[in-house]
Amino acid sequence: MTAVVRAFVRHRAAVCCVQRRNAAADPGADRLDVVSGDVRPETTDPIADARRILGAAMPDADLELRRRGEPLSVSDGGTDRTVHPVLFEAAGRDPPAHRSPDAVEWLRPTAFLTGRTVPGLWESYRRVAPDVDAIRTDGTHGAAWLSLRALEVLRDAAGAVAFGAQGDETGENGGDENREEDESGGEDENGEVDENEIDRVRTVARDLRDARPSMVVVRNRIDRVMDAADGTPRAVHDRAIDALDDALDADRLAAERAAGLIADESGRVATLSRSGTVAEAIRAAGRAAVVGESRPAREGVTAAERLAAAGVDVALTTDAALPGRVRDDDAGCVLLGADRILPSGDAVNKVGSYPLALAAADAGVPAYVVAAADKVAAEDEVVVEAGDPSTVYDGDAPVSVENPVFERVPGDLLSGVVTEEGTLDREAIAARARGHEERASWVECAGSDGGTE
Repeated sequence: MTAVVRAFVRHRAAVCCVQRRNAAADPGADRLDVVSGDVRPETTDPIADARRILGAAMPDADLELRRRGEPLSVSDGGTDRTVHPVLFEAAGRDPPAHRSPDAVEWLRPTAFLTGRTVPGLWESYRRVAPDVDAIRTDGTHGAAWLSLRALEVLRDAAGAVAFGAQGDETGENGGDENREEDESGGEDENGEVDENEIDRVRTVARDLRDARPSMVVVRNRIDRVMDAADGTPRAVHDRAIDALDDALDADRLAAERAAGLIADESGRVATLSRSGTVAEAIRAAGRAAVVGESRPAREGVTAAERLAAAGVDVALTTDAALPGRVRDDDAGCVLLGADRILPSGDAVNKVGSYPLALAAADAGVPAYVVAAADKVAAEDEVVVEAGDPSTVYDGDAPVSVENPVFERVPGDLLSGVVTEEGTLDREAIAARARGHEERASWVECAGSDGGTE
């Protein structure tokens, strides 16, 4: 049996797709595929082949491996193949080499359900797509990034129900037999909503909003979709697509506004942990940075590496040393992400943020939180989330170990909360909180036994 790699290259919330000719089966019909190629017989790790194939197909692309999926078997015109799916993140939309522009499209993955595709394309994607468990257990990415993945999970779940793929485990229904799109969108023949189908989508939505209680942006963005949809899987699917675009734009705009605020500050920008919005602001401002390593998971190391790769002059230091760097005038400002912004104007972020903000106040330098407005919480509480105690101490002494992940930063220490809407004062933050609380009412209306924030 031959083996192939299917490389799903994602940028924003779309994947790079190509049209593949199936001359033997139907000379007049192209089928949707992703960048793919044969696995060499001597290969022990298909990831190496994926990198080789992508290196030839997209030589200028900046790609990062995100996930590899379990292989699956497919049959195409009597030929059996083992498919190894992999997912890469792309920094831009570099077109595959040797392909005409009209043969390449960046599509949402649910398009695999409604078009003519190579066999097993949807199932291949499912094996590398984000899921509730991945969001629940992710210990390295920031809240904004995880909220995007949560919206993708909701989009895919709603699309699978709306377009008739729920329960399919074979991967053979992906449109290669001229499968027509289901226009019902989750309604029966009388135009009534099928409650069993929308309940499946609601279950996924509730699981997502409860996956990371400390990261309120995940819950707020799921609520935004469910509140705006009209109660059909198709509507949830379409609203999730819109929400993904809005969320991506919000993070970009927040970063641009923060970049404008810090552009003229002297010294380095001090930060810690791994916030994509903060990193984009630093890059956009063209500022040097000093980054705390963010123990024990050390997300700051990855953040520093990525800033350096983008050409930023970056120094990496220990969490304990970072406030001293600010106090000693090595930093001209502090830029923090946020896992949530409380109605009071306080912010919740990775442990180490509070002493960094205190040091900024002591040194008289500005400290800003930069985040999308969807990170405003409906209630003024800090949700406790703890890391693995063994990363702090794994010895045999009778020592109680605490490994908190987040802490509260008083709003009085902050120079501003910068969002895509501008710098929010406490009145604007409180108004945002009320709006989020109202959108969460769909949970009770749908008969959920879960609570709101």
